[in-house]
Amino acid sequence: HTQHRPYIILKWAETGDRKIAGTGTDRLYISNDQTNRLVHKWRSEEASILIGTKTALVDDPELTTRNWEGPSPVRLVVDMDLKLPLSLRIFNGKQKTIVFNTIKHEEDGNLNFYQVTGDVNLVHQIVNGLYQMNLQSVIVEGGARLLQSFIDEGMWDEARVIKNEKLVIQQGLA
Repeated sequence: HTQHRPYIILKWAETGDRKIAGTGTDRLYISNDQTNRLVHKWRSEEASILIGTKTALVDDPELTTRNWEGPSPVRLVVDMDLKLPLSLRIFNGKQKTIVFNTIKHEEDGNLNFYQVTGDVNLVHQIVNGLYQMNLQSVIVEGGARLLQSFIDEGMWDEARVIKNEKLVIQQGLA
């Protein structure tokens, strides 16, 4: 509250050789049922959850707490040019979803668009937007580029890393 921003948690899963994604377009499963349940518990404890465009496309996550009893967070996605297909699960209408973009600012039921500009730091615009919307916490679940942008700005309070030491990606293969 004193910093006029939400509490920011960075979360990712990584392989034994510190990879968080495969090299192709297929989703790389690093975690398991037990860690997925833990992540859903974490989601139930926070106000919002943020992913980037590539994560939305490749993983098609629902970003809910379906494996844990408790409220699902407000879903946030960065889609600067509004190119994500509305068929993705994040747009299923089950939970409030906010799309950070450069094209429009409007509310339409559970789907809201928050307009940002391309000439100001995106991380700061997202954090400011969350503060204005009174979302007091956010889990940034990636991908790599989005997570790194928060790290580069020093804009995080906690990092939660799930590590699978047994999984190692060799020459781009899982």
